[in-house]
Amino acid sequence: MFIVSVCSLKGGVGKTSVTLGLASAALHQGVNTLVIDLDPQGDTTLGLLGEPATGPDVAEVLTSPRTETVDRAIRPTPWSKGESSHLDVIPGSARSSMMDSPSPSPRELRRLRDALDKRTHQYDLVLIDCPPSLNGLTQTALAASDRSLVVAEPGFFAVTAADRALKLAAEMREEDLAPRLIPLGLVVNRYRPRSVEHQYRLAELRDLFGDIVLEPVIEERVGLQQAQGGAVPLHRYEGASGKRLTEDFDALLRTVLDSRQLS
Repeated sequence: MFIVSVCSLKGGVGKTSVTLGLASAALHQGVNTLVIDLDPQGDTTLGLLGEPATGPDVAEVLTSPRTETVDRAIRPTPWSKGESSHLDVIPGSARSSMMDSPSPSPRELRRLRDALDKRTHQYDLVLIDCPPSLNGLTQTALAASDRSLVVAEPGFFAVTAADRALKLAAEMREEDLAPRLIPLGLVVNRYRPRSVEHQYRLAELRDLFGDIVLEPVIEERVGLQQAQGGAVPLHRYEGASGKRLTEDFDALLRTVLDSRQLS
């Protein structure tokens, strides 16, 4: 089981869109995947299930990280219907915001990792959609993860936000709070190639972070929002921009899975 956190310092950068795009690519490529929605807003849950979840959710898993709790919280998604692989979700919950302390204890940080270690369901990949902050829930996700992806848009605040998020992952590994974690890189999302400002900011990010800025850059395309609005996998979306988007997320997923060789 390979665990990847998708995180950001601020909202509005398309972190959930990247998570759903990677989930669609994983399903398309036959990778059995679990998505964990740690964002109290629950947008990933809505995108995968088509409706808000009822029943056990991630807040219950974090409160009681036992085998029976995590197994009951795992829900199959409609995306998996007719597919050879499966895509499941542990739904998000507004109640999880009560656990988003800026200074979590080491015991609190271990809760998600403990829960995943006790599950009976088997997965090749786990994607964790984090809240748009670096508080306790994101740190809990990083503590459970093998890799972390930072999502940023090519704007004025991107450099500072990306730097802080990358440094947090490195610090948690150094302090042995996330012993398996390796920061994988920076995903630039919502890029508009005709925007002079976006061109400048992307060049700035590449100049400062080098190879940490991952390829491909995800362009802003209406197909991504339309697929999410219909609660369908991006790889089943038939709009004009669908092919380019699916190619980009397939390539990004390959980068994520290839990073399993890092140590």
